[in-house]
Amino acid sequence: MAISPIGAPLPLQLQTNGASKTSGGTGFANFLEQALSGVNGDVSQAASQGLQLADGTSTSVANAMISATQAQLALDMTVQVRNRVVDAYNTLMNMQV
Repeated sequence: MAISPIGAPLPLQLQTNGASKTSGGTGFANFLEQALSGVNGDVSQAASQGLQLADGTSTSVANAMISATQAQLALDMTVQVRNRVVDAYNTLMNMQV
C-alpha cells in the first residue's frame, strides 16, 4: 500500500463577484456558508468511512483515521473561530459610547 506524502496547505482563496460588492454583505455570508458546508462534508465523510470500516466493506484503517482526524481538526477550528467571534461581539457590546 503506497502512502502519498502530505503537501503544503493550499492558500485560502476568496471568490468575489460583482453582486457581492453592491449588496453589502452577501460575500461574507457566502464565504461562511461554504466554509461550514466544507466542515460538514468532512464530518460526514469521516462518519461514512467509520461505518464502512465497522461493516467490513472497507479495510483501510489508515484512511478512516485520517478522515476522522481531518474532521476533528476542521471542527475544532470552527469552534475556535466561533469563540473568537463571540468574544469580539461581547467586547463591542461592552464598549462605552
